[in-house]
Amino acid sequence: MRIAIFSLAPLNDKSIMGGSQKILHELSASLGDYGHEVKVWCSASENNQQKFTIGDSEVYPNLLFRGKFPSPYQVSPINLIKTFKVIREGSDWADKIYLHADGIYLRDSFSDKKIIRSFHDFIYDESIISALSLNAQSTIVPSDYLKNCIEATLVLSKKNIIEPIFTVPNGISFDEKLSSMINKNKNLREVNLLFPHRPQITKGIIEAIKIAVKLQSKIPKNKVNLMMPYFCEGVNNDDTSLSFDQILNIAKNQKAENIIKLHEWVPYQNMKRFYSLANITICPGNFIESFGLVPLESVVNNTPAICSSVGGFRNYTDIPAIKLFPYGDIDSAVDNILDCLEIPSDDIIISKEVISDKYSYKNMISGYEKIITSDSVMRQKITIRNNYNLRLAPWCYIENDYIYNDYKSEKLFLKNIGSVISNNKTLDAKSKELDSDIIKKSIDLGYFIEDYKIENI
Repeated sequence: MRIAIFSLAPLNDKSIMGGSQKILHELSASLGDYGHEVKVWCSASENNQQKFTIGDSEVYPNLLFRGKFPSPYQVSPINLIKTFKVIREGSDWADKIYLHADGIYLRDSFSDKKIIRSFHDFIYDESIISALSLNAQSTIVPSDYLKNCIEATLVLSKKNIIEPIFTVPNGISFDEKLSSMINKNKNLREVNLLFPHRPQITKGIIEAIKIAVKLQSKIPKNKVNLMMPYFCEGVNNDDTSLSFDQILNIAKNQKAENIIKLHEWVPYQNMKRFYSLANITICPGNFIESFGLVPLESVVNNTPAICSSVGGFRNYTDIPAIKLFPYGDIDSAVDNILDCLEIPSDDIIISKEVISDKYSYKNMISGYEKIITSDSVMRQKITIRNNYNLRLAPWCYIENDYIYNDYKSEKLFLKNIGSVISNNKTLDAKSKELDSDIIKKSIDLGYFIEDYKIENI
């Protein structure tokens, strides 16, 4: 089967930028193993305009979008027209079309072919607009968290009929036995914290520095190092990332000049060494990760991780070597780090077994292949269960009598909510134990939505 893959983001044969590009890279390399002929079209970038191959797939970086985020469509009309033509030629060649991290609005250019798409976030305008206004045969997402967020948004927009959304968890490959474990945290003189994320405020740069400073005050006999990347010129494809000087200024303001250790952005292929150098990996931001590969990759390389309890990170409560803390709670984050420095080897081994079972690389590839090549067409119907039945929005979670909202990075106090809400996260809006005015406010702010069900037609 001929499969045409289109990506709004650039793809590079030598470096990988972020989790979504990693998945695209792996799909491009592996779908050919199923006997398919695969061609990939992606945005051109300044240093990447020539055809190359990944596995058996040919990659054509000649879509003339901006190649950077935000505002990837901020290009001239003639470049959009040229891109229309490239997309149509690729679509004419293909039997199946797959839009990776769909944000391509140019639906008229796809030669009326059935479209399979994926979303890897529900933050940027490209993905939200595509989900709300553009149809596909099927949609693939990496987590139930993202699936539930998209479906709830479609419910709020009063959609009645939608296409099926399938969860295919991102896969992690293992290069060693699950039982292999090196205890790096005995007799430490230095504690190396790793912040392996894009250098952005929402990824938690400020929180990471504050955590490192607080940790140093707790263990003054040990030297704390915070390893953090910066982008060299020509490498960054996201204009919201901070520069080397900006990161240094933040470190100086937090009195962390002797703690922070900046290094150039590390290609994904070399990340195993960095994970292995670290004692703890930290993911402290309020960025809404739809999945969150970093803590899983860290644990696979025998390094425990701490994460803010935001978005897809909340899926990892069954992995002992990943500790969660409320976003912004620096003291809790430091306490988790101190716990992780004493983590038993068995917890790392158990965690790796859970990751191997739930996040199989082989299952990820086969899941994508099955959905992309399927000819079955399904539609689904949304039904509101009861006007007085409310459901906790999937982008929220409850802690005692507070509800945290991923999109607002704020907590709403709602007395008795922790005891009134059911195990399936629903409640009766008429409950006398709850303040009716606060309930109305919580609905207006998107903390609660109407309870619904989705059925195949």
